Amino acid sequence: MDNEAPLRVIIVGSGLAGLTAARILREHHNVTVYERGDASIATGGQGIMIAPNGVKILESIGYDRNRAGSVPIYGIRVYDKDADVKEDVNMDLKSRFGADCMSQKRSDFRDELMRLATAPSAELGIKGAPATMVFNAAVVGLDPEEGVVELSDGSKLTADVVIGKWTEHNPLSSIEIEPNEDAVANGVHSRLRTTVVGQEGYAARKTGLTCYRIAVSVEDAKQALGELPLPHWWDPSTCQNRSSILYAADGSARVVTAYPLRHQTYFNLSCILKKQDSTESTTDSWHKEGDRAKMVEAFGDFHEPLVRILAAATEVKVWELQDLEPLPTWVRGRAMLIGDAAHAMTPMQGQGANMSIEDAESFRLLAPGTRREDVPDLLKLAESVRRPRTAEVLAETRKSHSTFGIAERAIRNMAFNCEYNGIHEALKTRQQEAEA
Repeated sequence: MDNEAPLRVIIVGSGLAGLTAARILREHHNVTVYERGDASIATGGQGIMIAPNGVKILESIGYDRNRAGSVPIYGIRVYDKDADVKEDVNMDLKSRFGADCMSQKRSDFRDELMRLATAPSAELGIKGAPATMVFNAAVVGLDPEEGVVELSDGSKLTADVVIGKWTEHNPLSSIEIEPNEDAVANGVHSRLRTTVVGQEGYAARKTGLTCYRIAVSVEDAKQALGELPLPHWWDPSTCQNRSSILYAADGSARVVTAYPLRHQTYFNLSCILKKQDSTESTTDSWHKEGDRAKMVEAFGDFHEPLVRILAAATEVKVWELQDLEPLPTWVRGRAMLIGDAAHAMTPMQGQGANMSIEDAESFRLLAPGTRREDVPDLLKLAESVRRPRTAEVLAETRKSHSTFGIAERAIRNMAFNCEYNGIHEALKTRQQEAEA
């Protein structure tokens, strides 16, 4: 094999991590993405926030904020349920970590990642060929040592690298489709995980928290409010590009997070509460219709503007928050798990999507000239950085499952989370620490 010959890369799933990996790898390798849904697959209109560690990577691959309607987030503001400000923190993120946070609608986010993965190289100003997208193609089998995947139609394909994000069920990811028992992997319910790990028993578990998610336009909010003004946490003149957290502060562990989307023409609201009872639908998929009346009832004692806005929601999604115990390995042969299939976590620290972006960026280790026989060791090298880091982020995220002190913990962990500058810098730092 010529030293400059590109690797054949198969990515299973067109979610956040998969599309980011496709953009990272397309410059030097031949990338094909297999997606079991069709090209018009729904992603939902709720929001997603990316922290500086994820933003730095996205900016390095040409992410266009304007296209995605991204809103910069400069700080965190804490309110009580009556909308009285209790704490306001300007985090000064760009000067500290090289980038700010940004929020956007999930559908807009995925559209921009799809552009980066598939647009003509001349448009992006890069080398290589666009990733090839193959829709309605479910992967049902994998030989990780040989890099052979089997599709639902019985066909088999061979690659030098197989990357698994698969179907996502985490609200910090982008693509959201219904479960398919015939698919090899289902994000947090990944079956391919068993193939790579080599043993049963690693499955997502419920945390006892339930999250209702809505996105409301300014126009709909104003109509719902009637004579009332936009809330302090919404009005651009007072919001000041903050991500707001409204606590019930009555021992019930109820909390609402709110932040602007799509050039500040929408707002995302995530309403989280403890709920021990389980239903099959929310256990199987986080992209399920929620009961607006139940949501309003659960948060009905919050300040009136919020309750009116919740009652006006035209689309309510509900998910029983789940996470995954750290896996003993992400790599087997030339296959690697990334994203939710490797480290599903709840949104309580806002780092799940960022970890997926970091996973995708680690494939920069597959540099031009990488040979097929080098792939397993390079994947293991990537895993040696990614797996311990995500385990630590998961541990800190779990500390917020009480919903108390979410803002304080996010601020305290900011340096560890946001100072990350990619796989090469992480390896360099590790080497320097070993030599010290």
